[in-house]
Amino acid sequence: MSRTFTRPCHGRLVRRNELAPPLWVEECVRAGASESLRVSLESARAEARTSGGFSLVSVRLSGVEAMDILSFQQSVADAYRVVLDRIRGEHPLRFWAFIPRIHADYGNGLDRYMAFNAGRFAAFSAWLGGRDAFSLSIPTGSAVGSRSSDFELHGLASRWPASPVENPRQVPAYHYSRRFGPLPPCFARATLLRREPELENLLLVGGTASIAGEDSCHLGELVPQTSETFQNLASVVRSACQESGTPLEESDGDVSRWLSLFRELRVYSREAEHQQRILELVEAAFPGAGRIEMLPAELCRPELLVEIEGLALLPATS
Repeated sequence: MSRTFTRPCHGRLVRRNELAPPLWVEECVRAGASESLRVSLESARAEARTSGGFSLVSVRLSGVEAMDILSFQQSVADAYRVVLDRIRGEHPLRFWAFIPRIHADYGNGLDRYMAFNAGRFAAFSAWLGGRDAFSLSIPTGSAVGSRSSDFELHGLASRWPASPVENPRQVPAYHYSRRFGPLPPCFARATLLRREPELENLLLVGGTASIAGEDSCHLGELVPQTSETFQNLASVVRSACQESGTPLEESDGDVSRWLSLFRELRVYSREAEHQQRILELVEAAFPGAGRIEMLPAELCRPELLVEIEGLALLPATS
């Protein structure tokens, strides 16, 4: 990978209002020429960019607000298939989905996020040959609400091999109970990208929030929710280090050690007035982050106040 992930510098905060992949992703593929893709989806546009061993495929679908639940579900599945078909032969790493009015109510206890999950589930089931393969191959992903009227999906893939990583503090999302919809979310908590032996491995950590097992924690409490999120981020990094062969010591339960490995962070906050307090907590907990992106967004569960994703550099292993 040509891009160097720097240590912290003055002015590392970036406030963004536009929902798009993180800046580090855009920088990875910036040198590549944009290629428009032909798609059969009505009211859809798709493009791809490849550079330096990475590919980013983006699909934008308009007219979402006018769709019924089944039409939206099918459109989501088709959008994922566009991305997966384009990156065939590469290793999918990370998906970002931006959903207009993510909790719009379809009735019968179903909302737009549940319909999205059903479409994503159908796409990955077809691509992998069934849910039994999810634990071996599913990439990480996130979905947040958008103020736009368009649905957007962005998928990042790489020529380097990758594997999913789960968080022992949480139930894998694809094993969630039906309390969260007829079909569960399909994503790994993180994706471990294994580069050449002499290079550090990259860990792409998906949107992480205050969830233990499958239950939301600390309802209505910003600071405890943020602290629980930090615990989960540390836990998934530790799990990835263990999986990649990094020797662990008895003292490695220290949260600060694992959080210090993050180089890029993105923070979504549900309420604008919470951003400054969240930023104070994040800056203190992540001394190694060279950039912190702050964005307002409605999250996948209405009770969640903060969600954090990021990119961590893991020690090289022989």
